[in-house]
Amino acid sequence: MVPGFGRTSDTLLFQGWLSANYHSLQVALTRQFSKGLMVKGAYTYSKAINWTDDDGWAGLAWNDPNILRRNRAVAGFDTPQIFQLAYVYELPVGKGKPWANGGGAATKILSDWQVSGIFSAIHGQPFSLTASSASLNAVGQRQTPNQVGPVKKLGGIGTGQPFYDPTAFAAVSATAVYGNVGRNTLYGPGSVNLDFSLFRTFKFTERFDLQLRADAANFFNSPHFNNPNGSRSSGNFLLITGAKNDERQFRLGVRVAF
Repeated sequence: MVPGFGRTSDTLLFQGWLSANYHSLQVALTRQFSKGLMVKGAYTYSKAINWTDDDGWAGLAWNDPNILRRNRAVAGFDTPQIFQLAYVYELPVGKGKPWANGGGAATKILSDWQVSGIFSAIHGQPFSLTASSASLNAVGQRQTPNQVGPVKKLGGIGTGQPFYDPTAFAAVSATAVYGNVGRNTLYGPGSVNLDFSLFRTFKFTERFDLQLRADAANFFNSPHFNNPNGSRSSGNFLLITGAKNDERQFRLGVRVAF
């Protein structure tokens, strides 16, 4: 039970507060073009708000009844904007196509190949700032720094290149005082990615076909960086020093359908 909530009515009120909200605008488009091209796109503009991110062992950053509502903020998984575009395209070469349709071995080899892919552009997700709680004198409560100036996004990556201006935040100097920065106040870097596939299907009988395919995840090997370090006590405060483990990967495959 949260300290300060001892009566049944208080507990019910607290449970009512612990609500989560998700609002979004979603747009989708599917279009079959001529000459073997099909495109499907989707865009989502959204905002998710909660009190804590439930990962199976949820806890509040602040369970002090005096500042309980401070927990309510954008969710750690909030992703304000997501754009994805998928396509399938029959290559214009080979039998019945504009190019390399003269017959012979070249036509047989080049016929019936298709490419497909998914392009995505995704906004970064939020992260919280923390500070030393040595002077807070409140066990189990999160301490945050004070914002002392305008927050400037610098966009730096790596050692000595902060993603946000660290001089906008200062450690709390007073005793038993919370910093004025809330939960999940800054957003990390977004990502751009393209997955690509090349494949051909051989139909042997009405019910039996074989597909050869090559797939590439993160085709352009675009780096997707982690959130900056949010600890005001760290020498890497607001620096991005790592990337996600989703570098380019190739896969060759054969699929038999019957």
